[in-house]
Amino acid sequence: MPIIAQPAPGDAPTSSPPSPKPPVKSGGFEGGGKPAAPGSDGVPASGNGTFAVASGGTDVVGSGSKLIRYRVEVENGIPWGTNPVWSASKTAAEVDRVIAAPRGWTFSAQHPVTYGPNKISGASWRFQRVSGDGFDVRLRLATPKTVDKLCRAVGIDTEGVYSCRYGDTILLNLRRWLKGIPGQPASTDFHANTVNHEMGHFLGFDHMKCPGRGPAPIMQTQTIELNGCTLNNWPFTADGTFVQGPFASS
Repeated sequence: MPIIAQPAPGDAPTSSPPSPKPPVKSGGFEGGGKPAAPGSDGVPASGNGTFAVASGGTDVVGSGSKLIRYRVEVENGIPWGTNPVWSASKTAAEVDRVIAAPRGWTFSAQHPVTYGPNKISGASWRFQRVSGDGFDVRLRLATPKTVDKLCRAVGIDTEGVYSCRYGDTILLNLRRWLKGIPGQPASTDFHANTVNHEMGHFLGFDHMKCPGRGPAPIMQTQTIELNGCTLNNWPFTADGTFVQGPFASS
């Protein structure tokens, strides 16, 4: 879903992944005060705007050429009600699972990624979760109002629904985390979809379009339209093919 105009990409790939892209929306901050009541769908509307960091960390996962250190955080003060409680440790375990999955971004070690529109050539990544300040990117699970406010501050309208990525921060919208999307509830591994998509933005990818048929690229905005593709939660197919499509400005 384009919201920030960007120049047309060049055709010639470079030998290394680009620096992280400008802010993108994929898919309100009540500083102090009481959390807002849940929305009509039962999703808690807001927490207190501060975040708890998941303790500990993981060994390095994968053998790609570039190490990505990530930290996982969950907003404090969320009135969970009847919803499952996603503590920082539980959320970190879920993110770790997605990162380490066979068809996740670590598969790039065996199948390096080249994507000309974003000048990415022969790229591969390995990952490690950390809990200190030495992270490359942090993933924050946050309520819709908190996501809206933090993303709006960098010019992104997330509309109470979408996630976004800016700088070294990925904001995962609690509404999507709890509910998924029509046709793919959270219970069908939509978590993998949103984590892989947002991590893809951090790795340097813009949005992609459906190539016409088959599994959707993970960088396609599948939450909005499929355009002939089928839902897909992973960057790679089982045989190691990186699923890609035409460039779409993010």
